[in-house]
Amino acid sequence: MKSKYTTIFGALLALALLAGACGGGDDSDDQALIDAVAAQISADGDVPPGVDVECMSAATVNGLGGAAAMEEEYGLTVDTINDGQEPDDVELPVDDARSMAEGMLDCGLDDFMVDAIVGEGISEDAATCLLDNIDGDAMRDSLAAQFMNSADAARIGEAADAAMGESLFASVSECDISLEDIGF
Repeated sequence: MKSKYTTIFGALLALALLAGACGGGDDSDDQALIDAVAAQISADGDVPPGVDVECMSAATVNGLGGAAAMEEEYGLTVDTINDGQEPDDVELPVDDARSMAEGMLDCGLDDFMVDAIVGEGISEDAATCLLDNIDGDAMRDSLAAQFMNSADAARIGEAADAAMGESLFASVSECDISLEDIGF
């Protein structure tokens, strides 16, 4: 049962790893870094429709503590990013990863996920209902685990997957769809 769920949401959350999280940098160094991250994401050409690249880039910079912290803690600067170093390759502490993932979910990923679920043959209303009823903390943690060291990622990711699975099954009755509709 878990494999279909993991396939749907795992693929969607993996696409989110194209960047970081949503927010806004005030200072010019932060903005220069946001612009560099946005250019890097856009150059990849893998941005799903409806995902706000500027938002994702700002969230990356803000989630990693701003330009000064990114340079000091992770060696990320405008120059290193322009040279190809990717912010999503950095392993973050749990709280930082959660903060960054929380912002990512506000950058157009909800619409993208609804569209992907609709692509699986579920109506848009049912897909929206499912997404609205999925455990938000579990979604955040599942995404955040992608940015953590392997020990934290395994522990938090497994708990998040279990909670998302439970909330998905609970949502089935709430959204008046059958298990067959979601591939079980």
